[in-house]
Amino acid sequence: MIYLVITDRGAQTFPRSPEDLELLFDQLVDTLEILSKLKSKGKILAGGMPSGQRKHTFIIEAESNNEVTELVQRLPLWIEHKWEIIPLETWDHHLDFITQYREELGLKYLIDSN
Repeated sequence: MIYLVITDRGAQTFPRSPEDLELLFDQLVDTLEILSKLKSKGKILAGGMPSGQRKHTFIIEAESNNEVTELVQRLPLWIEHKWEIIPLETWDHHLDFITQYREELGLKYLIDSN
């Protein structure tokens, strides 16, 4: 399965103590390094940060909801961010489904994939 993962830093207030800022930057660097490694291993299919925002967005391939939960909760920024995880249906799967469904309904035309 593939999942769209969106994080948002939310409306956390500043200023923070220098120690808190140092911890936050360490968490950010560590998280980006982990995400980069997951992308190089093919676990993350695509991702990045929307320009000028403190969000992270990526598409991950996983065997189960549990696997995605465990991966996300292992990220150092997990506790700092709000997370939205959306299971995605592939276009190929939906095309197969909708084509079959049209046939079941007895419709005369099929989806042309060309």
